[in-house]
Amino acid sequence: MRNPMLFAIAFFFSLQFFGQDIDTTLLRLQKEVDLAETDSIKINSLLSLAEFQYDRDFTISKLLVDEALALIEANPDQQQLAKAYVVKGVINRREGNYPKALEFYLKAKEIYETEDDIWHVSDVYHNMAMVYRYQKAHDIAITLYKKSIEIKEPLKDTHGIAAGYNMMGVSYRQTNKLDSAKVCYNKAKLLFSLIKSADDVQRVNNNLGALYRELGNIDEAIKLGFENIRYAKKNGRAFSLCTAYYNISNIYKRTKEFNKSLIYVDSSLMIAKKERFRQRIAKAYLRKSYLLAQMGDYKAAYDNYRTFNRHSDSIYNIENIKKIQALELNHKFSQEKLADSLAFAQEKREVAFLGEAESSKKRLYFVLFIITIVAALVITLLIRRDYKSKASIIAEKLEKQQVQKELLDQKVIAKEEEIKRLIADNTMRLNFKEELLEQLKNELAEKNPEELKSALNSLTNELKSQIQTEGKLSGLQHKIIEVNQGFDTKLIKLYPQLTKTEREVCALLRLNLSIKEIMTIRNTSQDAVKSVRYRIRKKMGLSAKEELEQFIQSL
Repeated sequence: MRNPMLFAIAFFFSLQFFGQDIDTTLLRLQKEVDLAETDSIKINSLLSLAEFQYDRDFTISKLLVDEALALIEANPDQQQLAKAYVVKGVINRREGNYPKALEFYLKAKEIYETEDDIWHVSDVYHNMAMVYRYQKAHDIAITLYKKSIEIKEPLKDTHGIAAGYNMMGVSYRQTNKLDSAKVCYNKAKLLFSLIKSADDVQRVNNNLGALYRELGNIDEAIKLGFENIRYAKKNGRAFSLCTAYYNISNIYKRTKEFNKSLIYVDSSLMIAKKERFRQRIAKAYLRKSYLLAQMGDYKAAYDNYRTFNRHSDSIYNIENIKKIQALELNHKFSQEKLADSLAFAQEKREVAFLGEAESSKKRLYFVLFIITIVAALVITLLIRRDYKSKASIIAEKLEKQQVQKELLDQKVIAKEEEIKRLIADNTMRLNFKEELLEQLKNELAEKNPEELKSALNSLTNELKSQIQTEGKLSGLQHKIIEVNQGFDTKLIKLYPQLTKTEREVCALLRLNLSIKEIMTIRNTSQDAVKSVRYRIRKKMGLSAKEELEQFIQSL
């Protein structure tokens, strides 16, 4: 077995050696902040320095981004404000403060969307997916990774697309969809290789090592794990090195080489404490608790688990309580009763699991019940709206039919009036011919030639006059109809008490026809026409001095 203390000492000196390049970068970034000539330049320099400090000291990162936010408040710039929110989100995410991280990401997303900056919107989707992945909400995380990639593809953001596939592979791996994870990792590695991003290729290899561990390819997993350790040391990447040590510990845990696993998780814990990687600190203590329990040191396991519980976030509290109870039972009972204690703890976990499953079922049934009610209400509303729509259509159709019926009725009445007029006209003509014939008989009977000639001339003149009158009346018929169309409506509006006959006589008077002509047209007597005129004057309220014809023509 390797000595953990010697390994830690060696590791410490390796960090000192490879930290020189990091210090140079740190000095350069600090110099940019100090020499910034404008607030805008200083804000950008502060945010870059805060990003650099992610892997070193979250406290410094917080101070830097807070200083940048103070300058932004004095000189508002939406793009810089959004970037500051993203930096704050990353800091909180790495500290394990996921709700706060998500809050900052959403603020940044809102600004970028307002600015129509879809490039940065896709970056925010990627960061939000990271939050959900750490909370083990992998379905949401995968959806957000895909959304980010979908935006980046038309923008030709190869690095962003590859990063999305790499992280999406992690979610697939952690949900045991290993084939999908492998496809994502291979895509990410190919794209990072195309743009010659060695750092990112190494990150993919780090994830591939975890995948090979899950697939049981231990040799390949160990090979990639140590390669990642060497690369992180060479480039002074504390966070990557912390993660690489933890992954090697995972591999030895899988092979049940608990002593080796403990050495590497101690190395990971040492870096996490130095750099204040809270999430990594919690995970390391949890791993140590498990390994010590497997090695039979239950008191140490219990102590480490309590330390883990202090560092862990609230999302794991329920699970943590169950594990603490199991460790307390292991520590309480003697070695000879260990098997019974473990069985009892397992039984408790199963009961708790069944209770949780039952509770989940009830929640599911309740949700389904609510969905059913909502669906029933929606269907009822749709049926009601459809019924109202059909009723409206039917009512509209009935109204149209009623209008058509009224038009047909008016046409029928008009036709009946026309037929009556034709009958009256024909009767009038027949009466005239009979009268003419009777007159011829009376005039021509027993008259001498001179008297006969004079009588014939008189009859001829009278016949011509009658023909002219009939021709005039025949031509006037169309004009009467034309005049009546608008005039009759106006009379109804002004003098609704007038009868139809009185309105017709008004129309004839408007054409300046004489009483005799009106008698002929209406086939009535002179007294009847005069009576109608009298009623019209009375209903119109005309004085004796006012002429009826002139008044009607002035309407």
